[in-house]
Amino acid sequence: MGKEEKRRFRRYKKRSEFRLLIKGKSFQAEIADYSLEGIGAIVEDTPPIKEGDVVDLNVTDLDMKTRGKIIWAKRLKSGLRIGIRNIGDLRGNVGHYEFADAITGLQRGNKTGIIEVGSGTILKKIYIKNGDMIFAASNQDEDRLGDILLKEGKITSEQYDQSVEEMKSTKQRQGTVLVRLGHLKPQELIWAVTHQVEEIIISLFALEHGSFEFKEGPLPTDETITLKLSAANLIYRGIKRLKSISHLSCCLPSMNVIPCFSSDPLKLFQDIVLDKEGKTILSYVDGKTAMDNIISMSHLDNFEAFKTIYALLSTGIIELKREEILDEISVEEIIEESEVKMDTEVVNMIEEMYSKYKDLGYYGVLGVKQYATTAEIKNAYYDAAKRFHPDRHFYLSSDTLKGKLSDIFAYITEAYTTLSHHEKRSRYDKQLSHKPAPTISNEELAQEKFEEGKIEFAKYNSAQAMELFGQAAYLHNSMSKYHYYYGLALNRLGRFKEAERAIQRALKIEPSNSDYLAEAGHIYLKLGFSGRAKSNFETALRISPSNQRAKEGMGKLSEEASGHE
Repeated sequence: MGKEEKRRFRRYKKRSEFRLLIKGKSFQAEIADYSLEGIGAIVEDTPPIKEGDVVDLNVTDLDMKTRGKIIWAKRLKSGLRIGIRNIGDLRGNVGHYEFADAITGLQRGNKTGIIEVGSGTILKKIYIKNGDMIFAASNQDEDRLGDILLKEGKITSEQYDQSVEEMKSTKQRQGTVLVRLGHLKPQELIWAVTHQVEEIIISLFALEHGSFEFKEGPLPTDETITLKLSAANLIYRGIKRLKSISHLSCCLPSMNVIPCFSSDPLKLFQDIVLDKEGKTILSYVDGKTAMDNIISMSHLDNFEAFKTIYALLSTGIIELKREEILDEISVEEIIEESEVKMDTEVVNMIEEMYSKYKDLGYYGVLGVKQYATTAEIKNAYYDAAKRFHPDRHFYLSSDTLKGKLSDIFAYITEAYTTLSHHEKRSRYDKQLSHKPAPTISNEELAQEKFEEGKIEFAKYNSAQAMELFGQAAYLHNSMSKYHYYYGLALNRLGRFKEAERAIQRALKIEPSNSDYLAEAGHIYLKLGFSGRAKSNFETALRISPSNQRAKEGMGKLSEEASGHE
């Protein structure tokens, strides 16, 4: 399989013999690994095979009987190593694939279609549009909207029975009937339908037997309601809902392995709300502590800890090994619940970057100079990827805008992949040498944005100032004052956590700046962290005894202390 497919669907290691039919001849072969899109195999004999050939697969161990196309072939001592991509719809057995991997793969591939899951008499469908789950349906009585609302005490038995009778006579959906009868408020209907769809999807993670098939193609327009559903959130909740250890026995890694945060920002900053157990486990993930020690320190019930770890692994937030660790990562940034932002600030940020990201080039889109070190490029990629992560702006209603965001993120990743690889970077630099120099540098553009921001800040146009300061910091992220003023604007807008992070970035560049330390102290006061605030004020006064903001902060701390006496 090509690199693109490897990124979309997880590959499972497996050794299993099977017969491969090529041009009417049968050859002995062995699977090396497999995914929903195909398999990697070794053919012992010397078959007449080349890229593009169509072969027949019959793998008993995987219940796989399908046709495939040879994507690549490589001669090894043990035989011919080949990659085969399945032809037709994606399908698999629940016992051979983790359902979370299938959902994540479809999301990463921006697929559109319906995935059908069956087990005995159970048949459930998930409708997927451009990789996003937007609806679900089920043939099970307990998954009906009225049954779920009745079970959770949202409606009474009498109201349920009345709605069923009305449905029979009017042929309307139960939600519509419940609203018309006054048993459900109109504004509650979307919540109720979303909750129903989420429950249908979550229930699929408990299946131990069955099969699923993804049928790619346009969705029926008359059967679905388009909802905003987070795949990572549903994967996490679905796994946490499991009741039996048997679901986990074949999935959990060895307890002596060491988990760490994902090195991929696309996985790291997803739209997900973690429960108390998830936050507890993550607080002990440091890339040094083994799984069994993390479980012990968490003081969680073993089964609850196992489920939580499996859920975090399935969402991709943590992983078991990686080539490198991205800098500037903290548990707080991951477990912080993302804010839903629908204002013009986000739209303008995306539109502006989309209008110029290709012209900026790889260095420009990351906001680094051409002579930047590998570490600087890595940190810039981390910052840019987090800012333009599709899941950070999951609730954007415009498909066009989401498409632009995906293009920007893909280009940012492409830039990092190229600039972090010595040979690829050299080739890219040679290409740049044949292009005319840009008329304005990132540093000059950043300075312009900063000066505009100061004007808006002075006028108390805080939202406009914040956007301009943020752009300046993005374009020239090694300039501490840009981050500092960005933090001041965020502070004015009441976005204290983001303000604290911005000023901390300024302090990383100028750790002895008393103004930055004092301002961070005042933000800590607003966040309720008096101890951190006091430490900042004291440090600022040691550096600059006349710092007025630090003195004001110490005064506020004294007032708080006297008020508690």
